[in-house]
Amino acid sequence: MAFLTGDIVPLNRTEHGYAAIEGLAATMVQPYLIRLDGPVDVTAVRRVMRELVTAYPKLRAKLEPGWHRYHLRILPDDDIVDQLFDWAFRIDTQVDLGDPAQVEAWQRQLINEVLPLERGLGLRVRFAPHPQQPALLFGVPHILADGMTMVQLVRQILRGLNGQSLEPMPLEAPAMIGSIAPHRWWQWPRQLLKARRHKVAEARRLATLHIQQVPTRLGLHYSTTGLRLYEATTGTAELRALARQAGVSLNTLLIAALTQTFLEQAPDDPQAAAVIRISVNLRRFYPPEAGHGPLWGNHVGAFLVIEQDAHKPWPERLRSVDACIREGQARYERREMCWTYLWDELVPWLGRTLIGHIGVQLKRKQRFPVISCHATSLGDANAVNEPGASVRAAQLFGVVNSISPLPVLTEMNGRLFVPTAWQLSETSHAEMSDFLQRFDRTLARLVSEARPPGATLRQRAPHGGAA
Repeated sequence: MAFLTGDIVPLNRTEHGYAAIEGLAATMVQPYLIRLDGPVDVTAVRRVMRELVTAYPKLRAKLEPGWHRYHLRILPDDDIVDQLFDWAFRIDTQVDLGDPAQVEAWQRQLINEVLPLERGLGLRVRFAPHPQQPALLFGVPHILADGMTMVQLVRQILRGLNGQSLEPMPLEAPAMIGSIAPHRWWQWPRQLLKARRHKVAEARRLATLHIQQVPTRLGLHYSTTGLRLYEATTGTAELRALARQAGVSLNTLLIAALTQTFLEQAPDDPQAAAVIRISVNLRRFYPPEAGHGPLWGNHVGAFLVIEQDAHKPWPERLRSVDACIREGQARYERREMCWTYLWDELVPWLGRTLIGHIGVQLKRKQRFPVISCHATSLGDANAVNEPGASVRAAQLFGVVNSISPLPVLTEMNGRLFVPTAWQLSETSHAEMSDFLQRFDRTLARLVSEARPPGATLRQRAPHGGAA
């Protein structure tokens, strides 16, 4: 087992999983696309991205085998890293940034790129110059950063482009068990029992349901990842007003609309269910006395939202989804998620080969957990722009390679973007586009039904990338 030293960083249980399935599902690359609101010099972009490799040491880490478990080794910030960076940085002048289909294809290339994790420098950078809105595309493997860390990297890039110094991003590598362990040692038996009861009850319920999905054709192998940079036709101001009227968050409203869209695929099936995995930031669940810092890396948990009955009235749907989300988060607060996660903490001791073998067998036997999708959110992406900044992000599309369909709900400048990644071997571009368009129509219908009689709904033209 590795311990955090000057250049060795141990992997947590999630990161061991990413290392093990890297051969099965390819590198879990997170390509983030930033459209800037003004021209930027290529030299400045290159300088800032090289400084980012210095500021966040994990970007120059390589995956290295120990005696039994893998760990990260941070490379010295020297000429070898310079050479690797020269290979990772590219100017792309052939992309027509005014063509949504070309932009989508550009980002899709990076999400499917395989990075040699055991050589070092977990970063790929593509910059497309433009006189008004240039685009910066950079990809980082999930083993090095979760969504919160990626957003911080975006903030750092924008700081650099605005002439500010990049802030150091310290290395920390605590075991994730600290975020789910009971507050007192003697509480373990009771909390484990509560967590197990919930897990068993949830599994029994799922076994009786007909879980709704986009059209999915399971096979023995994966191929490549599909990508859609979808923009909803309804603006976030109208959606937020609808959520405020119902007393819920915008994110809750969007999750409820996703469940409704799935359930309308089988309106007359009483066993039909929408099952959506929701990501949870675990950082706030570590005890304060542990003295952790920002915890850049991977600190994410998840729970399920399970909804039934396509005919459920919308106010009741919102209340149900809101209650489910609140309860899922509360189980982390009450330390009632430790049953599954405690076993997960033991899995890395099986070793990368055996974990990878288990993943291969799950795929071949089609035994991966069945869900409708895994939804995550960047929230209001305008937060990446600092007040008074001269260079600002006008758009931000963040996605990640995923085994299950994964929409990333993103609000920016009054617009809702739903960049979505999925396994192309299982679902076609046309089928995913159809689902996103139905989700879009669900949002528009809900806003329209909430409007006073005689009012009209202003909509943008639908945009679905190359659809």
